[in-house]
Amino acid sequence: MNKQKLIAAILAGVCIVCLLILAVKGFSRKTLRPDVVFFGDSRVGNDRTDTALPVLLEKATGLDVYNAGIGATGMAVLSDGSAWDRYSMVYLSEAMVNNDFSAIHAASPDNYYKYNEIVGYVGDTVKDIESIDFQNVKYIIVEQVTNDYLSGVPLYDENDPFNVNTFAGAFRTTVNNLKKAAPNAEIIVISPCFTFTISGYGDELDLGYGTEEDYAEYERELALETGVSFVDYYHDSGINRDNWKDYLFDGLHMNDEGNRVLIELILEKLKQD
Repeated sequence: MNKQKLIAAILAGVCIVCLLILAVKGFSRKTLRPDVVFFGDSRVGNDRTDTALPVLLEKATGLDVYNAGIGATGMAVLSDGSAWDRYSMVYLSEAMVNNDFSAIHAASPDNYYKYNEIVGYVGDTVKDIESIDFQNVKYIIVEQVTNDYLSGVPLYDENDPFNVNTFAGAFRTTVNNLKKAAPNAEIIVISPCFTFTISGYGDELDLGYGTEEDYAEYERELALETGVSFVDYYHDSGINRDNWKDYLFDGLHMNDEGNRVLIELILEKLKQD
């Protein structure tokens, strides 16, 4: 082989390697096309078993359901500027609209939050959300309120209805973003269920802006205002201070029976709609 042929062969080899690298980068994560995207906090995200809410819904309906839940998150952006806010529904929904998840990817949970249950899946979950074809999603389900309540997020701002540091402002902003990102999807929001913590019962514990029941009631009003479907898990589940141990394994997170009750309420809503 003469010198010119050798150079040509080397250049060809380099080109092939470059093309392979580009192909791997461009096609390593395929587009996801689920029928349902199920957002939520640890009640959704941390449970990756066969009795998780998204799995139960998939089995009951035959729809392809993606678990987009991320533990410890809420609807609103906390006023303390916590890095964890990057995974709130406000930031996720804005990233979906703008097709730009760079700020969320940069907020690695390893850098600031030692929460073993979520560190293992949160990065891949965000990458999957980025890969979803939301134009063809039929239902978006959002289960987010409890962490807003427990974090003392204000219910509303009288001067700014879209203040994302409030529950109402975050809710309105998120719904608007979801409608843009997934124009053909029906949006279903789920109220919190009755909960118990060492600080007290959710129906009486006021952390500055009302009880958990107040947040649930206000979410109903916001759902009506924004034209999205509402599942009243707080009142329709029958969970209360007398029987919560039958449905919640730790006062906050549902056991199999608690999940079963919620799935029945979601199925009832799907039939109505």
